[in-house]
Amino acid sequence: MARYPCMLFVLLVISSSLAGDEPQHNGSPFLFSGTVSRHQDFQHELHGGLVFTLEFISYGQEGWAVRIFDPAFPSDNFCAVVTPPYRGINALQIYAWHFLNEDGTGPAGGSVNTPGEERRFYFVTDKASYDTAFDLLSTMLWPESPEAQEAAAVLHDGIHSESGILTITDLVAGDAAGDSAYIESMSFDVELFIPR
Repeated sequence: MARYPCMLFVLLVISSSLAGDEPQHNGSPFLFSGTVSRHQDFQHELHGGLVFTLEFISYGQEGWAVRIFDPAFPSDNFCAVVTPPYRGINALQIYAWHFLNEDGTGPAGGSVNTPGEERRFYFVTDKASYDTAFDLLSTMLWPESPEAQEAAAVLHDGIHSESGILTITDLVAGDAAGDSAYIESMSFDVELFIPR
């Protein structure tokens, strides 16, 4: 019986971590814009040697994934380890169905609960922070015990991260509907709030 309050606390901590707060913005943003077409990636070099990319997703449903990484470690996504929710849909994946109604026949118009044109996200800026966030997130998602999950969530919440916003300014959908829907091209603005 004494275990339930502990479990409730763990669930509350994880829920608040997964829900995430709005990114906090400190200072002037680093701004850039771009356009991508189907099957293309977009890359932009950032301060400190990092790279922002929209990476085309060609397996399953097509779309793009927002990534920031160190070129020395190209498989690490510095966004994915600190942008909740960590299961399910979040701001880092952009698919055509995010902008369609439930039956995929027209614009969503608020009828589906998915990220829209404005994508807010967090990211770390170095490999050590990425490794720490990755290890703690792994413990949060696949814990050996409720206590380990709780401790990892508290430490993960304390990791310093920066914030960004990707705003889709123009989107051209392909002809297919439903599960076959795709984005033909997309223009966007990016604001990254990072130390200069």
